[in-house]
Amino acid sequence: MRIRNLYDPPTLKDRDPVVPWVPDGMTTSARLTAEGCEITVTGDSVGWLYPPLQDGLAKIVWERADGSTLIGISSNDTVALYPGVTVLVRLCGYEDASLVTMLNNLGLPLVFAATDRPY
Repeated sequence: MRIRNLYDPPTLKDRDPVVPWVPDGMTTSARLTAEGCEITVTGDSVGWLYPPLQDGLAKIVWERADGSTLIGISSNDTVALYPGVTVLVRLCGYEDASLVTMLNNLGLPLVFAATDRPY
């Protein structure tokens, strides 16, 4: 099986910072650091990070600096960001959404720095 990363470049330190949407009364900012995209959300609700979608993309996964992942909701792939600081380092796009579940169940990494990786 081959898993194809649909983003180029996949590392977020090489992209423009992504700023999530937040409701009135909250603030958010994003900046690039040596690690990746550092997003700060302040307030007492939830902000939403909208992915930079591409044609043919069925699912996206963001990787945090601590190695954990954020998977977008099924209807539009947005990710909830709670108040605090989140550092995102990589972004992976899948042509088939079922691959995310399969990789997760197998314990394989959900995001990749390579454009094409065999498993």
